[in-house]
Amino acid sequence: MMDALLDTVLADGVRTVVVVGTAKNVGKTVTFNALRALALRRGIVGAITSIGRDGEAADALDGARKPRVRVEAGTFVALPRDLLPRSPALRILDLGGPSALGPMVFARAHVAADCEIGGPPTARGVRATIDRLCELTAEPTFVDGAIDRVAPLSGGTAEAIVLATGAASGTSIEAVTAVARSTIRRLTLPGRDRLRERSRRIIVEGALDAHDALELLAGEPGATVVVADPTRVAVRGKLLERIMSAFDLRCERPLRVVACTTCAFSPAAILDPRALARAVGAATGLPTFDVLAGLRG
Repeated sequence: MMDALLDTVLADGVRTVVVVGTAKNVGKTVTFNALRALALRRGIVGAITSIGRDGEAADALDGARKPRVRVEAGTFVALPRDLLPRSPALRILDLGGPSALGPMVFARAHVAADCEIGGPPTARGVRATIDRLCELTAEPTFVDGAIDRVAPLSGGTAEAIVLATGAASGTSIEAVTAVARSTIRRLTLPGRDRLRERSRRIIVEGALDAHDALELLAGEPGATVVVADPTRVAVRGKLLERIMSAFDLRCERPLRVVACTTCAFSPAAILDPRALARAVGAATGLPTFDVLAGLRG
């Protein structure tokens, strides 16, 4: 069943796979690790990096245990210099741009090791890091991502996004499903089609926030509203639904979301894994998997 997840993600010659989450503790790094394990079973070593900071043994805020990131031998990896493991597991190949923890380092593992991985603070730095990894290997690059920092990937047909969601997003299947549906709807804004645009067109510079949304709703509905990319839409919930109902909301550089994963438990709730995966799949229209339970919704 899980092989179907990798088949979905790597379809159509995908070179970069980014896993993002709807909240903390929804299984983002678990999904990232599962995709890596599935790829390794097929002999795909590839490359890894992170948009934020991942793979630490414990959460910096609450001390809770977190899943480690295992760098297998042969894997190319990009990480900040200060996160290099103490053991001589990585052979440094090149230096990249700055990060909060020193310059980015491009390396290759010659023995397996657990690592913390991180990335640069700017969209340009993220794009440059991923591009450099794609130069180092023809195999896919897997990125432990952040939902508000995937803008550098917009407009790319060779890049796929997987959305992780779960019980940490809500204490009921209905609540988790609502968050997933809204998130996918926002991330999959259609691209701009100048040939079919309505007579009125509104270009939003920067983020479409609550203030902008209310101003739009106070005016005449029906226009085509264009943002740079889906991450520029800062409104959520019912306000987002109102905007999308009243206007043709589009973006210059769309994202490509190909699948969802679900995590059925959190400190606050334990949900039925199969029912949750089925509900999220039905709500988003995307192939949905629970990588811990080994099932497809």
